[in-house]
Amino acid sequence: MKFLIVSSHPYEKSFNRQLTAKIEEVLKEKHDVEVIDLIKDDFNPTMTAEDLKGFNEGIAADKLVTEYQEKINDADVLVFPFPIWWGVMPANLKGFTDKVFLKGFAYNYGEHGLIGILNKKAVVITTMEVDKDIYVNMLNNPVQNQFINGTLAQCAIATEKYFQIDKINSGTDEYREGVFNEIIEYFKNM
Repeated sequence: MKFLIVSSHPYEKSFNRQLTAKIEEVLKEKHDVEVIDLIKDDFNPTMTAEDLKGFNEGIAADKLVTEYQEKINDADVLVFPFPIWWGVMPANLKGFTDKVFLKGFAYNYGEHGLIGILNKKAVVITTMEVDKDIYVNMLNNPVQNQFINGTLAQCAIATEKYFQIDKINSGTDEYREGVFNEIIEYFKNM
């Protein structure tokens, strides 16, 4: 299997980045792994006027978008580890989906709306400080509703697993180590 990890956290020493690096290391023991690092690539998440000119035709103005699309096409499983900031994903990951998941690449229009065409699997891993129960019940789980159901599913990307790591700063070291190891075990068994 070929995995594509889309990394979007800017701080190298963060729990999220450390987890992402370990996932890459573990997957490489058995699989082919590619990484898109939106920070190192200096990816511009802003949808520009030039981007919008070709948007309805599925034409990318940004050279990185074409490279990212090729990497997605080559992958079987997409891995999205990202932090939750103000209830949602970082702007660079939102811009990635806006600019990369274009018509003709990720979806087409059908009689009853979008028809997803990517036919991939995904694993989504979020890190956040807010309590998971508050995120799900009070905020209505924006990642599940907007990213997983509203973007990935509509592009025919089936989310196989969704890990939500809460209390990333206020939790104990034992808690963080436990969830870190749980996620690594999941990837070791793939």
